[in-house]
Amino acid sequence: MDRAETNKRFILKYIRALNEAEDKLNILSQYTSDSKLIERIAFLEKAFPRHQVMVDEVTAEASRVIVRARFIGKNLGPANGMRPTGKKVEVPFAMGYEIQQGRIISHWLITDQLALLVQSVV
Repeated sequence: MDRAETNKRFILKYIRALNEAEDKLNILSQYTSDSKLIERIAFLEKAFPRHQVMVDEVTAEASRVIVRARFIGKNLGPANGMRPTGKKVEVPFAMGYEIQQGRIISHWLITDQLALLVQSVV
């Protein structure tokens, strides 16, 4: 198996582990040293406890993996100064990961912020 395929499988394992975890923050150290990714997941877990990521597509080349997916959760906690609404959201996003020695070392995210806002509030 080549490096890209190994990294692709690693990211799918990581996402599956997060989806199945009772405490998402507790398992992150097994997969990443990227403090910004840990902060992002902590924020999401507070605002959308037990959220899920549904993968639609994964592309990999060498040390980089790109995931196109949907974030699904219910807004049960505060987010950016807004009170919880109890509304369910399903928001498309793309996230890129860089993997070195079996760990996520950096990431980037593109998401539909307007869709998240509209679904959370309306």
